[in-house]
Amino acid sequence: MIEQASGSQRSMLFFGYGSLLCNPRFSFAHKVKSYGHGFARRMFQGNTYHRGDRQKPGRVATLVQDEDSFVTRLVYEVVREGNIHQAFIHLWEREIKNGYDFVEIMVELAESGDLVRVWTCIARLDNEFYLGEADIEQMAGEIRQAKGCAGPNFECVNQKKEGCPKLWILLDRF
Repeated sequence: MIEQASGSQRSMLFFGYGSLLCNPRFSFAHKVKSYGHGFARRMFQGNTYHRGDRQKPGRVATLVQDEDSFVTRLVYEVVREGNIHQAFIHLWEREIKNGYDFVEIMVELAESGDLVRVWTCIARLDNEFYLGEADIEQMAGEIRQAKGCAGPNFECVNQKKEGCPKLWILLDRF
């Protein structure tokens, strides 16, 4: 069961809303459905390594503040100091080096309705990779053409297409 104390040495909570859903790559004890109120998930962050390159950056998910929205995703509970340390190291390499910051937010656990403080990674608006908003057809074209060391950008979107159905339909046109 998820513990309330997200900052204890015994347990740390991470909110995954993008690539962590399919491929967390760190040890966790539990994962539970949760809601990040006041946020929307958007493909506004550029990626020039995993899902694109300098000429054709891929688009990957970040959270943006939106009072009228909420993001339904997963909270991962990581237990034991060594596992917590490894999770932070992994996320540093995967997210922080690519324009994200570690941020603490409150999320609601779906089953219990409890509010818990969790760590997540959110792209800084001033980072060199931030692409921002674009019309849906431009975004679809960028995603369809980009490819990085982890594979084509559209594969990343395909793994998350339940959250971006309009975008997925447009990808077939490019």
